[in-house]
Amino acid sequence: MNPTWQDFLTSQSISNTASHNALYGISHLSILKISGTDAADFLQGQLTCNTKELNAKNSFFAGFCNAKGRVISTFLILKHNEDFLLILPSVLLEKVKNKLKMYVLRSKVQLQEASAELCLTGLRCTQEIATDLSLPTINFARNNQWIKLPNAHYLSVATIADAMSEWTNLQNNAFQMQNAQDWQSLDMQGGLAWLDETSSEEYIPQMLNLDKLGGVSFTKGCYTGQEIVARTHYLGKTKRELFLAQLTAEATFTNDNNVLDETGQMMGQILSTFREADGYKILLVLQTNAVESAELQLNNAKHDKINLIPFVTV
Repeated sequence: MNPTWQDFLTSQSISNTASHNALYGISHLSILKISGTDAADFLQGQLTCNTKELNAKNSFFAGFCNAKGRVISTFLILKHNEDFLLILPSVLLEKVKNKLKMYVLRSKVQLQEASAELCLTGLRCTQEIATDLSLPTINFARNNQWIKLPNAHYLSVATIADAMSEWTNLQNNAFQMQNAQDWQSLDMQGGLAWLDETSSEEYIPQMLNLDKLGGVSFTKGCYTGQEIVARTHYLGKTKRELFLAQLTAEATFTNDNNVLDETGQMMGQILSTFREADGYKILLVLQTNAVESAELQLNNAKHDKINLIPFVTV
């Protein structure tokens, strides 16, 4: 994270009360910039989305796969002037950068972290305020540097100076800074599956619902891992998908993160968890053919019950 932006966020006070109009300093995500005359064609051959469909008014939540079709990292991709920006978990930045470099060969492509020049700001507000601010209304659409994400929250990619100015203007209009961890809960409830070192290269895109979010193109042609992803799609054999659930505050987790049915058969695994005041929100990758009938529980001594809830996709 840029030191100037970090110092600015540190100088702000986090509100102790929840607010419908909230600001978030995003530090757990980083920005990888891909530039050069061959950048578009290079990314077209590596990512699950169709980079040729990117413009100044849209973005994709997509994936970068290994040769076996397993997602190395999910990311939000957008076009920035003639460059492309990948917004991805900071813990996977170097891994993704190094693996992409393996495919550059003689292409005129440069990859560099962009935190020195750009930063990320999160925003959540009422629909009335969103209209007043001219925020985009369609998921993954862009307007005035803001990108709309599922669950009606918005991400800004801006220069440090522009971000600081925008933050101050919003604070002057009754926006309050909230804990950045709460932003991760908004992402989870919207169905955005961010990976880490443990979950990287474990799941194909359909298991993370990237196809449902419009982040997988089945018509653009070849890319790394495409054969596995396409075969799963056309055979209609996606056996696991992403689900959202909640648990009570008394729930305990084990190291394996396994999810069982009432007979003890494994149904899937927990991808990520978020601790709330009254319990947990969790993302799970589960077998689709047994979810409706199975009584899901954690793999622990108490067999804590897991209650599935719908994603918030507005």
